[in-house]
Amino acid sequence: MAFRQVKSKVIECLDNGYVLHEERDDIDVKNLLSTGVISLNKVASIIGRARGNNYSSSPHHYDKEIEVHVIKTTHSGQHWYIKWYFTEPDCIFISVHE
Repeated sequence: MAFRQVKSKVIECLDNGYVLHEERDDIDVKNLLSTGVISLNKVASIIGRARGNNYSSSPHHYDKEIEVHVIKTTHSGQHWYIKWYFTEPDCIFISVHE
């Protein structure tokens, strides 16, 4: 899937509330979306302003058939790291943090 398609799909998930969170250690630091520190709209805004050079993807370390998407970007003077994957109809966020 090309970056524009990935970006469009994740923003659609965020806009429609199709969002889940992967269980992990340090979730209170590593996933600010799951703890409510940052809103769905803010994450959509950060991703919406990202460019292709801010994006990468790789296979999930537990299931190589799942593509994990990563955006590393700056938004409003803050550096952001956002990592997720898709499971229809949801997107599963692994990390959302500065």
